[in-house]
Formats: sequence, C-alpha cells, structure tokens
Amino acid sequence: MFLDLFKKNIINQIVAADDGRVLHSPVEPYFHAFTGEFSQGMPFTFYFEEKNKPIMFVYDSTPIDRRSSHALFLERCEEIKVNILPITNFIQKLTDDGYVTVRPLDFTDRPELPPDYANLWRKYKQFYSDVMNGLSFACFSRFVPEQKLYDVWIKFNPKVLAG
Repeated sequence: MFLDLFKKNIINQIVAADDGRVLHSPVEPYFHAFTGEFSQGMPFTFYFEEKNKPIMFVYDSTPIDRRSSHALFLERCEEIKVNILPITNFIQKLTDDGYVTVRPLDFTDRPELPPDYANLWRKYKQFYSDVMNGLSFACFSRFVPEQKLYDVWIKFNPKVLAG
C-alpha cells in the first residue's frame, strides 16, 4: 500500500481516535466534524436532517449583519469540501482491505443543533451524492483499527517502538 502524507495522517487519526488521543493534524478537523459536535474550537461540523442529507455548518462568530458575502462563504466551503471525498474514500479502502473494522453508530445518537446555532454557524448543503454517501459512512461509523493497520502505522512511526 502506497502511503502519501495525507493517507498517513488519516491512519494516524484513526489510531489516535481509537486510543482516545487528540492529534493536531490537517485531517483532525474532519474527524472531529464527523462526530457532529458543535463547539467553538471547531471550524466546521456535519449535521444530518436525515441519515443521507448532510449539512455542513461552518463556525462564524461574526455578527450576522457583518459576515462575509455569500460568494466568499461558498469559496470557504469549497476549500473544506475538497478533502471530504479523499478522506472517506481512503477510510472505505482501509475497511475493504481489512485494516479497519466498522462499528455502526445510531443516527439518533448524533448531537442536536445548539439553541444559538444560527448566530454562530453558517449552513452549507451543496453536496453531490458521492460526498453525501461518504459523509454518511464516516459520520455514522466508528472505525476500529485492526492489528494489520497498527503494523502499517508502526512502519512509518518507528519512534513508537523506540519510546
């Protein structure tokens, strides 16, 4: 399996999440957003009105009357969106190849919208079906690394064995 830095970060994130650790990698905001939590430290999160209808909420504490234009907001969303499919596709490949076991999560256990969400979060819904399917997979699953994934992970993190 060829692993570029992006894929290594995804593997690191899966391993860290399973170990209960938080990483500060470029893909960490996506994995945090997959949980559906709403906290001010998050740049964005994913919420579902229905199981296959994701909404991306982007944090923006600017008062509503002074927010950036809709066009600038859409640009920001496109920058976030560009990594969703590569992340979810790679997780699916890890699952298909037996590196990760998927434990389904219940749709009803997702966090609810906070009462003040409209004042702090901007809504984005423009997803194609492949991205919607990937988000449903990532947001409604817990990913458990198999030994096979730990073996790969240790190969590119040799300090783990030394430390």
